[in-house]
Amino acid sequence: MTHHYNIEIIETNTHLKVTYRDKKFRKLEHLRGKLDNAMLRQIGRIVPRHEDDFGNFNKTYQNKVNYSIITQEKSLYTMFLDEWQHFYSEYAQLEPKFTGADGKALKQVIGYLQKLNGGNDTAALDLWQLILSKWNTLPEFHQNNTDLKYINSKLNIIIHAIKQQNNTFASGTNSSVQL
Repeated sequence: MTHHYNIEIIETNTHLKVTYRDKKFRKLEHLRGKLDNAMLRQIGRIVPRHEDDFGNFNKTYQNKVNYSIITQEKSLYTMFLDEWQHFYSEYAQLEPKFTGADGKALKQVIGYLQKLNGGNDTAALDLWQLILSKWNTLPEFHQNNTDLKYINSKLNIIIHAIKQQNNTFASGTNSSVQL
């Protein structure tokens, strides 16, 4: 797992980015601010060798250096992919194989579900979760085809089949999605 941290040297307003992979130091980048030879020779003092040491460094250099983790929100694509991978793993009892063609199909599914929901990403994701949660209620032929390329090619039929079950409407989280 890779994590990135921002280190700000308060006195000189110098910003550095530190990368850790598997909790071990991997890379240091100068983002902005003054960085002279004297600072360069001393910079190792403020950069923890292991990610777990940030707590001690934060206390040691309090009011001199600010340490903050750089968090990155998951993209809509990643959230859709995570949902499908979880669904597939539970349904098929094995890890899915994912190819470029699957990625292209997933992007098309996302685009279509966004279009159905007026461009609302949250509603599109809720609808995707609803479709996957209702998968076991589909006709057996569709149930046996969990491949993303298949789902993309038959999305209209799948949505219609879910919508027509017992002439009832299915709703998503907080009734934000309806079929």
